[in-house]
Amino acid sequence: MKKYLLLLLCIPLTSQELADVLWSKAQLSNTFHYADISKAAIDLPNNGKSFSGILKVDQPAIGIGYNVIIDSRKIYQDNHKNIPKFEIEISSLDGKVYPKNTKIIETNHLFWNIQFGVGSSKLEISSSNTLITLPFSLIHKSANCIHNGIGVFSISNDNQISNIIFEIASETCAYYKFDYVGLYSANFQFTNALPNLSNNSDKNIISIENLYKRYNLTNKSFLNSDYIDPSNVTMFGLIDSNNHYVSSCMTRLGNYPFCDQILLPSYSLAKSIAGTFSLSLLESQYGSISNLYVSDLVPECYGRKWKNVTLNNLSDMSTGQYFNSIHDFDESSVASSEVIFMFEEHKDKIKKACSAFPKKTKPGTRFVYHTSDTYILGLALNNFLQSNSNRKDYFNDVLIPFLESNNLSQTSQSVLATNDNIKQSYTGWGMFFLRSDLDRLATIIHNIKNNSSTQLTYLYDALNPNDNNSLLAIPSVNIYYNNGFWSRKFDKNIFNCSEDVWIPFMSGFGGITFAFFPNGMSYYYFSDGYEFAWESAIFSSHSIKPFC
Repeated sequence: MKKYLLLLLCIPLTSQELADVLWSKAQLSNTFHYADISKAAIDLPNNGKSFSGILKVDQPAIGIGYNVIIDSRKIYQDNHKNIPKFEIEISSLDGKVYPKNTKIIETNHLFWNIQFGVGSSKLEISSSNTLITLPFSLIHKSANCIHNGIGVFSISNDNQISNIIFEIASETCAYYKFDYVGLYSANFQFTNALPNLSNNSDKNIISIENLYKRYNLTNKSFLNSDYIDPSNVTMFGLIDSNNHYVSSCMTRLGNYPFCDQILLPSYSLAKSIAGTFSLSLLESQYGSISNLYVSDLVPECYGRKWKNVTLNNLSDMSTGQYFNSIHDFDESSVASSEVIFMFEEHKDKIKKACSAFPKKTKPGTRFVYHTSDTYILGLALNNFLQSNSNRKDYFNDVLIPFLESNNLSQTSQSVLATNDNIKQSYTGWGMFFLRSDLDRLATIIHNIKNNSSTQLTYLYDALNPNDNNSLLAIPSVNIYYNNGFWSRKFDKNIFNCSEDVWIPFMSGFGGITFAFFPNGMSYYYFSDGYEFAWESAIFSSHSIKPFC
């Protein structure tokens, strides 16, 4: 069938035209506003029929619209326009559609991997067709950028499948943004498999607007738009012991209708989770391995500059090796870019990570931000495991069982790894989450933070920063670093406390923050405008429940 280029105009199509396009009664000539998709295929009163089967898309698009908005790293190529070929088993029950696999699906596409979340199955009364709407994401290979969208198709009463529309109008990606619509032919093979039901329930989910009204807060209380452009924000929220207050998920086509399924990148949140959690879990089994020397576990890190450098120094980013101690100077260097972006195989990444920076000072005395340090840490954990157990990979054999035991999503079990037979987890970046995972992580972190008898002592130390255990990282704003976690120190008089207030937090590239307040609340926002500003959330949380 001849392809035709679509123009992404400002005026979306109507609800009726959705069905016509799906069944080839009309050509796709524009995008659909998400409100129209919700009205036509999600908000219908009757649930679609129950079924299980394999959805397969393996042909180029019938028609494509692709509008590049930002491409600051000049990575766009024509092959980005077609989504990767895929097949995925899905099950429909009680108005919902459950993918059997919600992890990242590795594909043969040169640029994209893909992921699907729990969607909707609704009955269109006029035709008796079942309309299927699936949240999906395209993920850069070897990078943490995510582009979120929606796929829509229809199954007729006699089990025929329509074409499928894919739309993208949002992302968490600072350097590559685009709008997309594509129409594809699809195949569906019905099976007798039982529906794969999700047991991933949240706390009470409440709109954050209700929190503003309840406590008479301004609309800027938990996302200060004076410093953060809301158009760059994927989502934000506040979590307390009973409730999860959530924002909507705005896109360039209106509110995303599956906010609980939107895929979130970790970027450097992974340093705290893949790095610190895993090291702490291993220490609970083997004792203080954080004091082991890097050179004894990682042969590639050798020579005088690695003498007396410990795993703890890697986690603290205080190896004593750097070009310049000015914050973010080294991380912006060509050497760091090679480790993070350019080299895809482990042998190249580890060689550069171990050799990139010259020795300047004694280990453990100065913080200099290096994602390469956390990459080395991940390899050290793997090598320790292989020497002391029958386990091979810290992420799969240590961290994933812990996440599963705390009911995190299947999605959180995905991680970026080197493109070779070694499959070394990146450790310093490359994990993925759903909104419910943030809730569960917040619970884990506050429980450990407040439990001095925990066996996860390395994590406990990270979550209870002080002047003795933390290194000054960004002096201008009193930000410190310890054991893979950031913290911000506030003078005790600001909150009328008897001691200075320390707030541990995780931070990710582009504009991601996940902070843990002394009153038991947790705050997060995921954005991609290179904006890091969350003081308003600190003081708003304190006004609701004082820190001291």
